[in-house]
Amino acid sequence: MKLRVFILLLLSLLFVGCRHKSVSLPQPRTDRYSSDSLKSLASHDFEAAFRLVCEGENCGDLTQIEADILRASLIYQYDDNYPQSIRYCRRALAALDDDEVGRRVETLYLLATVAYADKNLSECLQACSEGKDLAHRFRLPFQEYSFDYLVGECQFALHREDDGLRMMCESIENAKRVAKTRSDYGHLIYFENNLISAYSMFDDHDNVLSMIELLEISIDEMESLFPDEKQYYDRYRYYIYSGRAEAKALQGRRVEAEADFREALSCNYVHTRDGAMRQMDYYAAIGQVDSVLTIGERFPYQETDTVRRNYRMRLWRIEHAYRVAGDTVTADQYLHRIEALSRLIERREQEEGTAVSAAQYDTQYFQLALNDMAQTAQLTRLLLCLLALAVALTFLILHRVNKIKLAKAADNLRAATRSMQEEMERLQKQVRLIAREGAEAQPEATRQSAKSLAAFIEGQKLYLNKDISRSLIAQLMGCSQQTMTKMLNEIQPDLSFPDYIKSLRITHALNLIKENPNLTVQEVADASGFYSISSFERSFKAVTGKTPRAYMKEMEG
Repeated sequence: MKLRVFILLLLSLLFVGCRHKSVSLPQPRTDRYSSDSLKSLASHDFEAAFRLVCEGENCGDLTQIEADILRASLIYQYDDNYPQSIRYCRRALAALDDDEVGRRVETLYLLATVAYADKNLSECLQACSEGKDLAHRFRLPFQEYSFDYLVGECQFALHREDDGLRMMCESIENAKRVAKTRSDYGHLIYFENNLISAYSMFDDHDNVLSMIELLEISIDEMESLFPDEKQYYDRYRYYIYSGRAEAKALQGRRVEAEADFREALSCNYVHTRDGAMRQMDYYAAIGQVDSVLTIGERFPYQETDTVRRNYRMRLWRIEHAYRVAGDTVTADQYLHRIEALSRLIERREQEEGTAVSAAQYDTQYFQLALNDMAQTAQLTRLLLCLLALAVALTFLILHRVNKIKLAKAADNLRAATRSMQEEMERLQKQVRLIAREGAEAQPEATRQSAKSLAAFIEGQKLYLNKDISRSLIAQLMGCSQQTMTKMLNEIQPDLSFPDYIKSLRITHALNLIKENPNLTVQEVADASGFYSISSFERSFKAVTGKTPRAYMKEMEG
């Protein structure tokens, strides 16, 4: 039974426990430098949030790695300088230790996300490849599916829309099954929201509305598990209502769209800059040019570099509003401006080495890497099975051999025990016979008993037994210890039992040395019944006046 339990435990360790020690992702900080508090500050004052991170690093409250990751995240979400955010990510990755797997995976995901936003698809796919490999090896399934989602977005951006949408949908379904933490649900909602934007690009309003329903379910589920994120849920409910209103407006369902838009206006997030931009999307969808322009005046675009995607998006909203309103001339003018900006952006991307052809090659390379990873995992599982089988067979063979040896040893022990018992019974019978024969005259009996004692001990060489004792000899001879004392006095007056045994042992040792001069002191001591060399040397010197080694040297001379 124990053997079966051991084998099951061994197999479990090989299939489940053969991994690196468990990896935990970094927990969010709860102080003034936490991601949430910095995002809250950056939503209305980005420069203040950025300065706060730098101050935290300078005063030692933040490490250089923590500060770089926070700066990269803030720039990505609240500024448009994506290359600078990528540089901070790279610097953080270069400073991280190899054993900081959780933080490395987290930083690679941030790098991939920022690179995708910058349309630097080569950088994005490289980060996805490294991040997915780490997440797979250290059993981080949600992070692994997150990198799959980003690869799907890259395929979509490379005009492989069907493959991209399929991979994005599959990764979202996989991620839903393993989402557990607040961070997992936040990423899942982000994925679903981006997939809504992807369907919007194709004017696929039916899928947009279907995904909005799934997004609402995810929001409800996350809120039931983590109810303290009121501001976060208000933001995404605003996205749900405004996105639903825009999709229905583009479908011509104006009454339903207005009802959803009123729901959106009841959310607090409507007062943010991002909320205003989404209002512009709705007004553009229904052709209210004045409303689009009015909101644009409330939030002027102050970037000196107008080659920005956010600026282009604002122009697109105005162009769309004029076109829906029927003013095609003005709409075409804005369209020309958008196309000119697009050409400038494409030229900049080519200069930075992010050409589409290179990214397509990287996508193919990534897919091949995924296939290799799957084959490697399958081969690893096969090798683990063979290893487990070999270990189990080895254990069984060793267990069987050991069992046979133990059985033989037990048989030998039982045989030796029986032999000792038989010898003991024979000696007791002999002692009792001697005792009966000498029971007539007391003085003569004592002398005869003493002779019998000497003959018994010396004849049987019992003094060579290291465990010999007065009580054992008395028991074997069938007499009391007092009688033993009288017998010893007959042999030599005032002779104690230990001294008698030591004298016999020393006599035996002297004979051994004469007969075998090549023996060592240890060997003579063991053969003469002594427990230790020190006891032997003391007794030998007491009898001969010399140490055993000195005596041996004299014998050799």
